[in-house]
Amino acid sequence: MEDITDLLQDANAELKRGRVGVSIQQMRNRLFLRSVLPSKVDGKGATQQRVPTGELATKSGLKRSVNLAHKLATEKKLESFDWSNWLKSAPSEQSRAEVQTESQTVEAWVQRFKVDWWDDKTLDTTAQKSQAKRSWYAYEVQFNRIPNQKDLLTVDLLVEVAKTTAPGSKPRHEFCQKAKALAKFADLPGIKKLEKVHTKYVAKVPKLPTDEELFAFAEKHRHDGRFGWCFAALVVYGCRVSEVYSLVPTGDGGTASVLTLKQKGFDPKPRTAIALPFDLVERLDLLNVQKPFEIADGEDYDSDAAKSQTDMFNKWLQKRWNGSTKLSNKNVRHSWCIRSIFDPKFSDGLAARAAGHALALHTSTYAGAIEKRDMEEQAKLLRR
Repeated sequence: MEDITDLLQDANAELKRGRVGVSIQQMRNRLFLRSVLPSKVDGKGATQQRVPTGELATKSGLKRSVNLAHKLATEKKLESFDWSNWLKSAPSEQSRAEVQTESQTVEAWVQRFKVDWWDDKTLDTTAQKSQAKRSWYAYEVQFNRIPNQKDLLTVDLLVEVAKTTAPGSKPRHEFCQKAKALAKFADLPGIKKLEKVHTKYVAKVPKLPTDEELFAFAEKHRHDGRFGWCFAALVVYGCRVSEVYSLVPTGDGGTASVLTLKQKGFDPKPRTAIALPFDLVERLDLLNVQKPFEIADGEDYDSDAAKSQTDMFNKWLQKRWNGSTKLSNKNVRHSWCIRSIFDPKFSDGLAARAAGHALALHTSTYAGAIEKRDMEEQAKLLRR
């Protein structure tokens, strides 16, 4: 049987651009149409359903299936669709059962999901292309958690995999998030079971070294290797690791321009970071910018290249760090955020904007530190 994967993807892209409202799916060696259609059972509403074309998964079969897709779309528009007219070309019950079994495996559904996922992406810039690759990799990592890819895809199977991760953990959250997308794509019944085990995840701040340890380390290693300036900038400006490659101190260094980490559907946008404490700008020679990797424009943001540099950055840090507490480069940002909470010149809203995240995320992540600050301030008032 010939491989028509690329041709199928192109055909579906063309149908999507034409807003036909029908797509074509391959199940084993057969082609099916997929669209929102009336239920075969009286009294039930319209849902996404498959219609057999009776065509094999060949180049000629695909061409005829495209014509059938347009025919189905016309019948829907004229409200003349009738299941009996379309089921005549269905394969025999035995062959349908064979197709159903082999086409409903985890492996088969993941492949179809992948084709559909990529088909929906606009990839005009370097930033969009690299981010799409990183985003798909995040899906792939979670789907690979499913041990036997030849098993039939069911909600119960996804629930069992989810339960192998700790409740409330980031792995549980990320698997359930991606698994629900796959389950919805496959129209699996019982998705609520998956939602029940999708426990809420709240980022936790790890135990961090003291500011004095961070300042001393930054000063000692400022001109040590390719990442000395980057580490010092993280300590002082509190940006994300992937953002430090775009950071440029402005004026006397009290503020810096930095590109906010790419968000879904948007290229990185500039924001203003604030030096805290300001006296470290001169001590750490931060106006003398020295980066191993430069991000100058949001449209040129290459998340794969940034990830590669960040991995090397963390290795650089691990070879040199011997503080009282374990530290990774991404956790330096937490120290800046907590420092801002206890600085009377900062409001929580200003700190959140400088850090490049929402106030709600800022307060939920650093709730313990904010509560401690507020209690200390209240205690001072009571002593007056």
